[in-house]
Amino acid sequence: MKQVPWHFHVLVWYYKQPVIGYGILFVIALCWGLLPHTGEVVVLAVLLTPWLACLLIILNIPFISGVIQRLRLTPQERRNHALEHGTIHCFFHKHGPKKKVSGEAKTDGFRIAGIHSTKEIREAFSEFLSLDKQEQWNMAISNRCGSMLFIAQGIGTISLLTVLVLFGLWHPSPPTVALTLGAQLLLFLGLRLPLGRFLQKHRLLSPDFEDAKILNIKQVDRIPLIESGPVYFVRTHVQ
Repeated sequence: MKQVPWHFHVLVWYYKQPVIGYGILFVIALCWGLLPHTGEVVVLAVLLTPWLACLLIILNIPFISGVIQRLRLTPQERRNHALEHGTIHCFFHKHGPKKKVSGEAKTDGFRIAGIHSTKEIREAFSEFLSLDKQEQWNMAISNRCGSMLFIAQGIGTISLLTVLVLFGLWHPSPPTVALTLGAQLLLFLGLRLPLGRFLQKHRLLSPDFEDAKILNIKQVDRIPLIESGPVYFVRTHVQ
């Protein structure tokens, strides 16, 4: 089996730790905004800002593109996203949240990684469907939602990169830097929890269906370094 290059491991680690990535970018923007307003620093800022911004944009492309992709989910993907969340939640309710389980919604079903048998998937799926609509909503909206975290990271990255460019071209006062970055931090934290849950309900999930069933479940290849345990694709039919 071909060995995965070390720098790929570093990138995957970075993408799986969105808070750390945001924190690094936040510190860079803070330092950039508090640089002394001397002639040499102004020249350095003007020269480095475009290159630094380009490097950070390239590094954060998955998060930036993820915002657009996740805010444009089709109705079928939103329904399967709700089924994926509900299945995982019901599995955790029975087996405990210690196991590492992840999923990804598709138009015709969803991937689920970390559950070791199709029987457990079917049981969790059936349990979710047995609930009333309000209970399904409560289970489907999750603080662990990867799409919500991607959106928070993407919007946070875009806003911080904008601030970084502005700080490089225009040197604000320290109070302005603190106020601007404080607003950025509140936006990021809000998107990760209260605003993120709002987005899930109105843009990412839809348990509004009359009937849903599993057509088949087949084991598929896992994505190295991203998914753990066996990975299954659950093909669904939703009305």
